[in-house]
Amino acid sequence: MIEGAIHNPSRPQHFMQVDRMDQKVQVKFGDLKIADTDRALRLQEVGRRIYQPQYYIPREDVPASLRKTEKSTLCPLKGHASYYSLVDDAGEELAEELGWSYEDPFEFAEQISGYIAFDPRRVTITVEAAKARRLAG
Repeated sequence: MIEGAIHNPSRPQHFMQVDRMDQKVQVKFGDLKIADTDRALRLQEVGRRIYQPQYYIPREDVPASLRKTEKSTLCPLKGHASYYSLVDDAGEELAEELGWSYEDPFEFAEQISGYIAFDPRRVTITVEAAKARRLAG
């Protein structure tokens, strides 16, 4: 088992590492800014394979208009995901099921509650370069 990772209790080889980001993260759909935060989480999941890292953004840092869809999926590590479409100010759909959120995740994955992730194949995610830190001494 990987120390510090969140493991699926029924399948320990399925796990995820969740890290708080020090950098600013911005999400855009075309020219439309969907999210801008310095409080993102980076989630790296390993299951049948190593999945692409996902960036989870606090809901309050997502000024874009989102509408919950009927779609729901179950992840054995995180729980039930709800999906969201991006809509314009008039309520017209711009992008179907662009993001997802675990509104009531499993207890062992509760740190992603209140966060939303966006499909990295359909949005542009920009992560600010890490700042150099001076070592003591």
